[in-house]
Amino acid sequence: MISARDIERWFESAHYRKKCDWVCVDQPKVIREWGKKGLIGQVICSDKIEKPAWTNTIPCLDVEHAWFNQVTKKPSHMGMMVIIERPTYKVSELMRAPRVLLLDGIQDPGNLGTMIRSMVAFGCNALCLTNDCVDPFHPKSVNASCGAIAHVGIYFETHWMDWIKETKHPIYVLDPQGLSTIWDVERSKNYVLVCGSEGQGIQSTLIKSVHINPISIPMADEMESINAALSVGIGLHQLSYPIK
Repeated sequence: MISARDIERWFESAHYRKKCDWVCVDQPKVIREWGKKGLIGQVICSDKIEKPAWTNTIPCLDVEHAWFNQVTKKPSHMGMMVIIERPTYKVSELMRAPRVLLLDGIQDPGNLGTMIRSMVAFGCNALCLTNDCVDPFHPKSVNASCGAIAHVGIYFETHWMDWIKETKHPIYVLDPQGLSTIWDVERSKNYVLVCGSEGQGIQSTLIKSVHINPISIPMADEMESINAALSVGIGLHQLSYPIK
């Protein structure tokens, strides 16, 4: 059983999280979505709440309610979290994915979680990340996804570095300087949408080495740029519509 101290370290250290084969989740929607997949291996419950009936067949660690507030830095915690097996994803599934989001150097976990939420909303289910992206299983990323993270395949650079050179999907890069706008792009069932960080843009030499199509999002003269997560949401919607 995962101990309370192990969970504290998971919340404290990104380095420790990457070594774990489990993920800690404390957001109700995320718990529900991963629960549907049967991945919940342990429950941590406050001594001040009534345990849901579904927890009766799952190992449970009881702790004082104040512990939740201290560990998660949330002033009023619901008093329950779960441990799930860290999901694994097959590269063969990436090769069959019709719609792919590739992120380069995204560092804000809240932004990443919001992008994942947009992915599922607009029918994109494969996420590729460069090595310098934030951990997708960061607590803020998981919570911001509102359960969507349970429905996407996540692939790190070693998984997709060969695939990106061989894919026949058109590759579109969100770029404020792109001569073509996102409204000019012909909608397709298959695509790769690429987004870099707000400050640096695309830095990956691997991404730059393949044929890419820079596209911009038109906006009012008063505004030079928008948040990366918002850009991705607009891009996914435009490329994916109609969703089905």
